[in-house]
Amino acid sequence: MNKLVVFLFLILLVTISCSRNKNYDFLFIQSQKYIQFNSDQKRKCLDSLELISKSLPNDIITRHFLFDLAAEYYFLNQLQKSFKVSKRVFQLSSDVKDSLGIAKSLYYMGDCYEITQKDSAYFYYQKAEKLYRWLGNKERIGRMLFNKGYLLFYDGNYLESEILVSKALQLLKKSDDIKLKFTCYNLIGTNFEKLEEFRESLKYYLLAKELLNDLTEHNNDFDQKNSYKITLSVNIANIYEKRLQYSKAEKELESILTTDLKEKWPKDYSTVIGNLGYVKTKLGNLKDGEALMKEALVLSRKSGIKSSIVYKLHNLGKYYIDTKDTLQAILYLKESLQLAEKLKSTDDVKINLQLLSTIDKTNTSYYDKRYITVSDSLTKVQRKNRNKYARIEYETSVVEDANKELSSRNLYLIVGVVVLAGALGIRYVLGQRKELAYRKQLQAAELELFDLMRSSQIALNRAKEEEQNRISRELHDNVMNKIYGARLQLGMYNTMTSLEAEEKRSKQIDNLQLIEQDIRSIAHDLYSDMVSHFDFSELLASCVQQANATTEFHLDCDERIDWESISGLVKITIYRIVQEALSNVAKYADASQCFVTITQLDATSLRLTVIDNGKGFDMSQTTKGIGLKNMSTRARAVKAELNIYSLPEQGTTIQCRFEV
Repeated sequence: MNKLVVFLFLILLVTISCSRNKNYDFLFIQSQKYIQFNSDQKRKCLDSLELISKSLPNDIITRHFLFDLAAEYYFLNQLQKSFKVSKRVFQLSSDVKDSLGIAKSLYYMGDCYEITQKDSAYFYYQKAEKLYRWLGNKERIGRMLFNKGYLLFYDGNYLESEILVSKALQLLKKSDDIKLKFTCYNLIGTNFEKLEEFRESLKYYLLAKELLNDLTEHNNDFDQKNSYKITLSVNIANIYEKRLQYSKAEKELESILTTDLKEKWPKDYSTVIGNLGYVKTKLGNLKDGEALMKEALVLSRKSGIKSSIVYKLHNLGKYYIDTKDTLQAILYLKESLQLAEKLKSTDDVKINLQLLSTIDKTNTSYYDKRYITVSDSLTKVQRKNRNKYARIEYETSVVEDANKELSSRNLYLIVGVVVLAGALGIRYVLGQRKELAYRKQLQAAELELFDLMRSSQIALNRAKEEEQNRISRELHDNVMNKIYGARLQLGMYNTMTSLEAEEKRSKQIDNLQLIEQDIRSIAHDLYSDMVSHFDFSELLASCVQQANATTEFHLDCDERIDWESISGLVKITIYRIVQEALSNVAKYADASQCFVTITQLDATSLRLTVIDNGKGFDMSQTTKGIGLKNMSTRARAVKAELNIYSLPEQGTTIQCRFEV
């Protein structure tokens, strides 16, 4: 071990020396010698490198090496050490204000918690995403959205997961990262499969398949290339099976059933023949199908992958239901149920309970009660997970109301499952579609708000550029000329000793003081012109400033409001109501002043108030115009409370209370 430490130290000395010539790279981790180490040797090697690296300077080369070190620890499943190194890079990057390094280290820290503490992983991905948005790195934003969607998927939040990954794909349209786009399509397909939206699921699986050739062409890892192909084909075949298109499912599975598959990847082979066997039984080939399913079960038992055993037992149970062999069906389904309960696989538990309820007539009531208990437990877990990820931008009051309505419907469906089990699936799908519509409405609002923010930011940057040009001209044309004149005058009088020369020198010194004041004024203008961050309050201010009328408009926005925590749907509603109200004031009110106020009432509510001193109107006699109707419609969409008060010659007051 001592020889290894000395060897590594010499490598670092050489690479540090090379870094001064800009030819530096820590190549040892990628060297053939390192690759040939076993896991324990690699770990000891990494520990030694980490210890030695503490003596290195905080420069970009050192930080890049530490990222490589953290990644290697991660691949060796040394998650605590990977997190420790990532946290160190975070501190080093923070010390030198390296925003890209900070974002990347947050991303790495999130990866370390991805399996053990999903809420912590989500926290770090969220922070990394914000930084990448500030940096404008679309590919990395897409990666963070995918990571968050992946976490939500494994917590059962399929709708939230689908929306996040869809947003990731929007950002990745022009990306060259084929692997990331492939996994995005695959995950969206899986989400829709869980939601029983099989048409949409197949659409995204086929989009992933279009990328498969490019993905495998640029990948030298043969095992990984095979994994991509097998996983995708099995997923596609599953959808064909659920849509009762058994011939297509058989064709898809047989296309990947090769001799190499059985010899080199027996676990994948077991999955393929298990599914293929079940499909064959559905096509009437009972003998071959049963043999394949039993062979798959034997292979799965040998591999010890319990989740695979559950699935194959379940398929055999369904097969024996189809062939009217009730005793065999009950035997396999009970074993599948017991194993699923040990694995805490709720979906598999529910499916087995449903099937046992239909065939084990003497115990139907028992299975139905257990099914209801499991479903209630799953609902509670999903609700808890939604609260755990409350920071997600889509968790708005509209969505929460929709979720409550959906939960209520699901409860009634579960109670009625004893009478009509099929009604549960239909009502659940209807509820999920309605919630998905809400989600898409929220996504559209986010995109609309983003476009507004971008347009306003461009206008602000243009104004800043014009102000900077003005200051530049002021420095060049005014201050520099004054300094030049003073310098010439002082040079002229510097050799004179008369009283008159002294007075003129004194006068030029006074002029220098005036020039100093000019420079301070310009410096102040430069300082006050700095804008550190453009947020929603700036967008509102821009909206008020653009109100082109004789009216004097004022905006008072409560500084306590955390706009980033408020959903895009609520923000775009506030913006459009303010825009419509100001337009009405400018066109009809004949007001000299108008005040727009946004107040934080408590932790969960805001109040928007628009007051003008115009001519008002008689609310009992005036039919609401299109502008007021638009405001009412927008308020109802987010469950906000809108009230309008007006009297002739006494102005108009619009109040709207939002629950956030």
